[in-house]
Amino acid sequence: MTVDCVYVSATWGIHDQRWTQALVTLGHKPAVVVIGRECSLNELGSYVTSIAGDSLPVLAGPLTTVTQHVIAQAPTLSVVGLSWGFDLFELLAQNNLDWLTSLAGIIVDSEPTKLITAAAGVNPALVTFLPWGIDVDAFTPEGPRVDLSSLGLAPTAQVVLSLRAHEELYRVGDILEGFAHMADLEPESVLVIGHSGSLTPHLRARATELGLDDRVRFIGTISEPELSPWLRSAACYITASEVDGTSVTLLQAMACKTPVIASETPGNLGWVEDGVTGSTFTTGSPASIASALMTVLASDTTASVDRARDSVLTQANWNQNITRLHDALFN
Repeated sequence: MTVDCVYVSATWGIHDQRWTQALVTLGHKPAVVVIGRECSLNELGSYVTSIAGDSLPVLAGPLTTVTQHVIAQAPTLSVVGLSWGFDLFELLAQNNLDWLTSLAGIIVDSEPTKLITAAAGVNPALVTFLPWGIDVDAFTPEGPRVDLSSLGLAPTAQVVLSLRAHEELYRVGDILEGFAHMADLEPESVLVIGHSGSLTPHLRARATELGLDDRVRFIGTISEPELSPWLRSAACYITASEVDGTSVTLLQAMACKTPVIASETPGNLGWVEDGVTGSTFTTGSPASIASALMTVLASDTTASVDRARDSVLTQANWNQNITRLHDALFN
């Protein structure tokens, strides 16, 4: 196969697959390079150069773990940096932004990350705003729901749904603590925790310590087809992450007209306006989470979920947004 671009990442996960499929959908033929699979980190520059030569564009991300290594090892390549959101915040905190001006272009997913590129002195003409959108036809308010009885839950249960990885960055423990603060005041509420990670044993043990074994369910990692039924079944979806660009699952919840509660990170605030398209809380504060949960579970959210879905339809339609990918790489 004759390739016309190179995609470089440190992983081969669902987001990598989405980006490479987007290139294929647009008619391109990407060569995929995954560090540790095709080559080592030390071999990265020479390996990518052997494929790209002096003419093919290279799409590389995240910026911190991939792009800066490609640039450092092969400075003559035409590299477009693919920001994963968190990476630009990390670079800002490290005061390590100067090298971004050597990129042939950069793709950002939110207004806050776009502002960081401006602060770094990146030419605005080289910045492509492309939110990590969703398939709006797959995530709709109408459709199958989860049979809550399969988890021993009553049909009237108010499901508070968390689906982020069990790692420090995503602060799932804050959600558990916040839920504990208000559980007695909302007797129909149940916390359903999806995904997994290094903190899963701790979270399970903490639920037991809090006396919440009958009010918390751990469902593990769910497949993509299971996402929309779970989101439709939830009274609200909550994310407590301390750093995000655009959270895809947050957008999927909004598209399903599930009330959303999000930490006040710059990335989340780009999508969730408190009291307008959802509810927000102080990052790292279980008490603030408890307050937001009680407000949402007791409120009529019809207007806010309508506005939230409209926002996703107009700004986060993945199949429309990916057309900007071609111009970012080939113009």
